Amino acid sequence: MKKITTLFIGFVALMLSGASCDKIKDAADITIETTFEETFSVDVQTATEPDGSAVFTDNATIDLNTGDVKDYVDKLKNIVIKKVQLQVLSSTSAPDAEVSGNVDLGGGFSIPIPPTNIQNTFDTGTIIDLNDNAGAFNYIKDQLLSQKTLTYSINGVLSEVPVVAEFKLIYTLDVTANPL
Repeated sequence: MKKITTLFIGFVALMLSGASCDKIKDAADITIETTFEETFSVDVQTATEPDGSAVFTDNATIDLNTGDVKDYVDKLKNIVIKKVQLQVLSSTSAPDAEVSGNVDLGGGFSIPIPPTNIQNTFDTGTIIDLNDNAGAFNYIKDQLLSQKTLTYSINGVLSEVPVVAEFKLIYTLDVTANPL
């Protein structure tokens, strides 16, 4: 009976020490807030659509192998997409010209760009928060965790021309990794 009690105490101690190792390992997790930014230049002088509007498309890639998290790319545990924003960096556009459209992430996911007055947004320095749409932020997270990159397209509609502007998309992420 004494041997069974000793074995049981040893087993419990072993189980507790295993849980402690996991807690110690989890304590080594680090979370880094990082941003990925891409600038898109638009120079449209004539309408491309019968209603006087114009469309544009451009592509870019979020690549975790660059920037603040490149040293931890193989040790990722979680990613939280905190926000996606649109900023107008420069503009010499028609006063009432608006941009709208979407950020096409692939896989059937996109983030809508609401109608935004280009010149006014530039003049005031306003940064537009783009809203998650039907799980788009989770799709970004899943793609970055599994592929480490995500190529996306910006599909814009300009309500009128001329538009000469630079737009910046800003992705702000919390990336959690464990260097152990």
